[in-house]
Amino acid sequence: MRDAAPDATAAPCPRATSSDEAASERLAAAPPRVAGARAIAAISIGAIAFLLLQILTYGYGRDQGIYAMVARAVLDGGMPYRDAFDFKPPGIFLLYALARALFGPAQWGIRVLEVLGLAGMCLAMPPLAERAFGDRRVGIVAAALAVLVHAQLDFWHTAQPESFGGVLTVLALLVATPRGRDGAPPPAPRGAALVVSGALFGAAGLLKPPLAGGGVVLAVALAAPALAELARRGAARFARARGAAAPGGEPSRAAATTPALGVATPGGEPSRAAATTPALAWAALRPGLLVALGGALPVLACVAWFAAEGALGDLWRVLFVFTPHYTALGWRGVSVLEAAWHGVTSWLIAYSGPLALGLLCLVALRPARRERAGVALLAGVVAMHLVGVVMQAKFFPYHYGATWPLTALLAALGLWKAWQRCVRRGAKAAAALVAALVVSAFARSATKDVGDDYLDRCAERVALFAAGARDLDRLDRLASVADVNAAANRAVAAWLRERVAPGRPVFVWGFEPVIYDLADRPPATAYLYNVPQRAAWAREEAREALMRDLAASPPAAIVVERHDVFPSVTGDAIDSRDTLVGFPALAGLIEARYERAAVIEDFEIYLER
Repeated sequence: MRDAAPDATAAPCPRATSSDEAASERLAAAPPRVAGARAIAAISIGAIAFLLLQILTYGYGRDQGIYAMVARAVLDGGMPYRDAFDFKPPGIFLLYALARALFGPAQWGIRVLEVLGLAGMCLAMPPLAERAFGDRRVGIVAAALAVLVHAQLDFWHTAQPESFGGVLTVLALLVATPRGRDGAPPPAPRGAALVVSGALFGAAGLLKPPLAGGGVVLAVALAAPALAELARRGAARFARARGAAAPGGEPSRAAATTPALGVATPGGEPSRAAATTPALAWAALRPGLLVALGGALPVLACVAWFAAEGALGDLWRVLFVFTPHYTALGWRGVSVLEAAWHGVTSWLIAYSGPLALGLLCLVALRPARRERAGVALLAGVVAMHLVGVVMQAKFFPYHYGATWPLTALLAALGLWKAWQRCVRRGAKAAAALVAALVVSAFARSATKDVGDDYLDRCAERVALFAAGARDLDRLDRLASVADVNAAANRAVAAWLRERVAPGRPVFVWGFEPVIYDLADRPPATAYLYNVPQRAAWAREEAREALMRDLAASPPAAIVVERHDVFPSVTGDAIDSRDTLVGFPALAGLIEARYERAAVIEDFEIYLER
């Protein structure tokens, strides 16, 4: 049957120009208009700005004081572990050293660097969301959620290795996600982009080793299409072989229905089915090799630095001998299943109501087809992070710090999908979602350990800085938690500055190395705190090394701390003062050469006789 003849009376349809076609493709690919989108973006940006200003006001916690002292040693020409002891990976000390070099020794310096990193992460999230989900507005909401959780962790659990590792992870994913043409699938990332992405993951690994595993997830995700095609071809060959071996030589049904190879994609470019097997194998290997190459660069640079300074052995002993014993403390009486359950449920419901609500919405409404690859990639990196948290088995709030930005991207997608559905159903549905979001925000917050809630602390900081931030008592209260009393630390430091000559070393037998920094007096030993001398697995060797340090550099004053009990860190429930009973060498030194000159809160201060 012939085709019908065209209608001669019909008006001719002009052929679309290339610009018209491009505009039509952009319009078709553009995300749909959503009621309230501009208001949501404005609220998100306002919240981000407010929260970043809050973070700038945070002081040091105990860990931040340790990092600052190691950074001070680095800037003075020393090396981590050898000249200033801690058991965190070296990346965090370099960041604190950078902040100290740029902004001086004030505690706000690291907060400026932290806020700059978070601001960069917030700028990276909209384009990342656009490439992963087709809508940059999801990234704006995600940025607000991520900064909210980060800020709620307050001073104690921020400016930690994971805080900066999360920023690097988001940037690494953005670099490895090229922008495609409007309406077209995104192209494969360039080799240089994969190397840079791998370097960012490697740098994150220098902050916390499991964070480097995000590069593994990325490489697997990029290799998956080629691996799937190789698997399909292998299955097809197997089916054909079975068909050839069948009685009568008839091909099997599986072989007969195998799709033909060599199909071209729209635009004339060959599909994966047209690629040769070696080309597919290279496509599967290429991402992993390039990401691994990039990841190795910062690690090798760090190793070369330690080797050049003669401190490679110290790095090895701390990170690969001392730290595994410390990690093992969390596994006492705990099974792998129990730890995994605790780690996942804490991430899911213990810290942020809005994130939990967003993840629930994402599961209920399900990602669209074009969103699934991005969801799978982010979920894979989150899973890698959670494996690292479970391996540590400590479950401190900041251990999840690098995971919240990725979780926020997934939660924001779920909330955005829920909002789109609700506004289509009317104002009541939209109001119900807003109400649920507000209730969830008050029901679960990431603020832990401190005695008041985050809104109260925000109000206190706003009032304090509106008055000129001159009330040290209020500042110290905001920087105190549990047995850490910022006012007492400041008072001890002031006492030392008054009674000990500049340049003379002092020694703090306890877990408050920030006193050295506040007093501006050098430590008499590389042991900035006494966990190695209190931990059963390192006690004898560390005590001998400490006594050698004190003999070589006699301190003008010794500060002994009480009530610093940390079973999850030291392995026992004895404080520093009581530990002296079992450390006769140090107790004898204090008794023979020093006399108690003052008691300030939990600190006994001894001066040379």
